[in-house]
Amino acid sequence: MSCPIGTILRCPTADERRIELYHSLGMTAMQIAGVMEDWLAPTAEATARSEAIMNMLRERSISTPTMFLSFPNQDWAHPVECVGLSPLKTRAERMILSCRQMNWGKKYGVRYVTCHVGYFPEAETDEYKSLINDLKQLVRFAKTNGQDFLFETGMENVVTLKRIFADIGEDNLGLNFDPANLLIYGSDEPAHVVEEMGDLVKVIHCKDARHAADGETRGKETPLGKGETDFANLLKSLLARGFGGPLIIERELPLGPEQEKDVAEAVIFIQNIIKGA
Repeated sequence: MSCPIGTILRCPTADERRIELYHSLGMTAMQIAGVMEDWLAPTAEATARSEAIMNMLRERSISTPTMFLSFPNQDWAHPVECVGLSPLKTRAERMILSCRQMNWGKKYGVRYVTCHVGYFPEAETDEYKSLINDLKQLVRFAKTNGQDFLFETGMENVVTLKRIFADIGEDNLGLNFDPANLLIYGSDEPAHVVEEMGDLVKVIHCKDARHAADGETRGKETPLGKGETDFANLLKSLLARGFGGPLIIERELPLGPEQEKDVAEAVIFIQNIIKGA
């Protein structure tokens, strides 16, 4: 099993100091995110900007096997109306942007494309069927690029995910397994997702959280290993199933000393799990 360890590298914050830090921690793979017009535009400046980031990674033998699709004007305070590909008012624009990001990623070795698709309408409604049809086209586009399209876990439970995957019906669908999101949104238990859909996990977000406490609408993220996901046993279970994909550390704090400390400690935590598996 290869299981390269890395983190999310957002293009707007990518610089030599940050990339060297990740290299010094032993990271060998990045999940690229934030690939917007400054990197996508068909201009010499955009190409040079992209190449500068990739050269810094290549010099340190860091690969980019995975990308997180990024969209402008997402409002996480209103996720139903503003997040992902499901909102109809922004879907066409975001689907085009997704294809452009996937093409950009193909040049740099991106195999796994991850997306927060957003909340799904009720099954069998016209809105649901429309979203499924649109996603089918996007997943097929990824396939022509030799890429797998991965749903970021969190908003849907296992029953819903299985129905969605069956309705899309393409064999390059998979999961970017984020156990923390499942607790944050209260959608399902991480162990249940592993049990029912573990063979579809291609990338893991190494992230932890606790369930929502009384009076809270959502759970809270924690440093890796200090929440209620039982991350160590989840990873061991996936490794036993043959998982060998990227292990991407996500710590949703502002960039700075605390975030870097938690990421550094997460690398050691993951390495110890792999050694004991």
